[in-house]
Amino acid sequence: MTDGEPRLYHRVVIQEWLSEAEKRARVETDLARLRFVNGIDWLLRDPSTLVGQTPWIPIHAEGKLVVRRYALPRTEYPPPRYDPPVLCVPPLGVRPFIFDLYPEQSAVRFLLEAGFAVYLVDYGVPDESDQELSLDDYVFRMLPAACQAVRADSGSRELSLVGYCLGAIFSLGHCVANRDDAVRNVVDIAAPIDVDKMGMMANLMRLLATQTEEIVKRTGGVSAETTSTVFRWLAPVRNLTRYSDLFMNMWNREYVDGFDAMNEWIRQLIGWPRDAYLQLSRQLTRENQLAKGRWELGDRGVNLADLKASLLVFAGKTDHLAPSEAVRAVLDIVGTRDKTFIEVPGGHMGVLAGRHAREAVWTPAARWLAERSWERGSRKALGSGPALADAG
Repeated sequence: MTDGEPRLYHRVVIQEWLSEAEKRARVETDLARLRFVNGIDWLLRDPSTLVGQTPWIPIHAEGKLVVRRYALPRTEYPPPRYDPPVLCVPPLGVRPFIFDLYPEQSAVRFLLEAGFAVYLVDYGVPDESDQELSLDDYVFRMLPAACQAVRADSGSRELSLVGYCLGAIFSLGHCVANRDDAVRNVVDIAAPIDVDKMGMMANLMRLLATQTEEIVKRTGGVSAETTSTVFRWLAPVRNLTRYSDLFMNMWNREYVDGFDAMNEWIRQLIGWPRDAYLQLSRQLTRENQLAKGRWELGDRGVNLADLKASLLVFAGKTDHLAPSEAVRAVLDIVGTRDKTFIEVPGGHMGVLAGRHAREAVWTPAARWLAERSWERGSRKALGSGPALADAG
């Protein structure tokens, strides 16, 4: 090596290092610019305008109960391809826009774009006049009314139910208690069936059950503030770091929208009617009736072994409220032969509306439903699902 070669080598190395440093500086500058622009927008905008944007019309209203039909502009999207239609069933204590969080993270919009007619049941916001609403009212009155409204509006005798958490339990209860064999498919998302398999959460719930029930009796229900606090407790570390995480990801508009939408959903959580909470606490938490095979609704015991609809079940790997084993337990109870379980990334909220939901939940759910559907105006099955029954 000549005297000039080491100097040339070092010059090349330094030039390469300076080039990489310049590239990193440009990236950091771009990220800083995006953080500034997105940060200003984040500070100024009203997050309530972000959520629940998919257009809908009411097809049925009865007191506080409203059944929605969602629709995208026909100039941009074709009419629904599949029958039966899909009815989304939320749990109590939440605003139903968890199914329609924001345009890029909307289960409703995804199912519409996949070719399904999509409906949703909205129970309304309970107040003091609703203290005596029980779980029986939701299973025997509201959900059957919603199913009938969907059938009348869509012209389809059959339908599919997509339930989240307690909404999935309502869906299963409706099929069995009301002997609604026209519900062809049920998608169960994060519904804890066997409380004994909820671990420390079950022990805590049962330990506090008597005191909690006494408070609910005295106050006339569960307040919206209590519901919101419980959901925030589900991710204590996340609550401590969420604003630092937001700053680090402020350059990412999708992350910022998701942050605002989820916070808005938690901010707008609603309360529970007194009797509905007391019934759930006694029957499903303390007595674990669903796992034991008989849920005492009205004068009709619900035995999930009588379920005939096809069943698809999702559980979140990091769901502390509805652990995977507590959700999976439904497979050992239901009578239907067509049953599938999928464990997916996410906690209790994320499993339905988190960043992995589109690939992990909505896509397989739409595919599974399509396999058990038929072209509108035809009874020819499109997939490998069970043979279709006659329309009757």
